[in-house]
Amino acid sequence: MEDKRPLQSIPDDELLQRLAELMRQSRRAEADIVAHIAEVEERRLFAHEAFPSMFAYCMDVLHLSEAEAYLRIAAARATGKHPVLLSMLADGRLHLTAIVLLAPHLTLENRDGLLERATHRSKRQIWSRRSLPARTFP
Repeated sequence: MEDKRPLQSIPDDELLQRLAELMRQSRRAEADIVAHIAEVEERRLFAHEAFPSMFAYCMDVLHLSEAEAYLRIAAARATGKHPVLLSMLADGRLHLTAIVLLAPHLTLENRDGLLERATHRSKRQIWSRRSLPARTFP
């Protein structure tokens, strides 16, 4: 944070603006992390560092939890097939869990409609399939 004032002294409007900006930055950073994981995995750079898998690298070097590593690697793999997912992650239309839930069901034919229906939906909304057409799931 550039300003060292305690958060309690910041006016309400400014605090809300700061929070919104931090979320924008966080989403962009998350998309960049996913893109980097995808490239590191593509180049198999984890093996150059003597790790047996991207998952092990993420846990041992990046110090991600198992869940964090799984979500980011799965999202990275999905973005290889559907690059639009990165921009949707970066601007907050989708979260990591949404990408992981949707990826197995995305095809070139259904992608646009499915992603539109999943935009700004919670995990529960996506999982319950209420917001998504039933024909997209097996």
